[in-house]
Amino acid sequence: VIVQGGEGGGHTGSVATTVLLPQVVDAMDIPVVAAGGFHDGRGLVAALAYGAAGIAMGTRFLLTSDSTVPDAVKARYLAAAVKDVTVTTKVDGLPHRMLRTELVDALERSGRATSLLRAVRHAAAFRRESGMSWAEMVRDGLAMKHGKDLSWSQILLAANTPMLLRASMVDGRTDLGVMASGQVAGVIDDLPSCAELVDRLMAEAQATLHALPATA
Repeated sequence: VIVQGGEGGGHTGSVATTVLLPQVVDAMDIPVVAAGGFHDGRGLVAALAYGAAGIAMGTRFLLTSDSTVPDAVKARYLAAAVKDVTVTTKVDGLPHRMLRTELVDALERSGRATSLLRAVRHAAAFRRESGMSWAEMVRDGLAMKHGKDLSWSQILLAANTPMLLRASMVDGRTDLGVMASGQVAGVIDDLPSCAELVDRLMAEAQATLHALPATA
């Protein structure tokens, strides 16, 4: 079972990993992997202390030299401070942690009419790419509603969220897409290889353990 606290990127909740993780560990009799807020060896040690079997890192592995994400997108993540990672419901009606971008700011500021026009424009682009009909897109958007009170613009945005993700994470259009991000983006400032990252994380974990005071 992977447990992601509110610090994690993408669709997220409001409970921090440090509160959520021990509750799940106590309730489960199978291995639990901790996610949300992890980027170094100290975090690994903390997760193990809470009873997790290990950690999952999304944003940290995204920001590696091995990641296929466009360089322009990586640069946007590296330039972000902690305050530049926000949670918004304006994309699809659900809490979604992502980098604050021009698109996110526009969605946050815009009224219903402007939001609807923007959503239709994005939906039209996604429809051309996917071959879906308008009826299919609306049906998929309604299926994502999950009992939430969504506007029509949010329903359309929910249906074409893959297009918004592709625009940034594949095409490198940081101005048009959405970039899901954990809060740790604000404290990451380098692009190691995956191998270098794992070796460094394990060395940090060992150093952290050795620095702990001995117990009787």
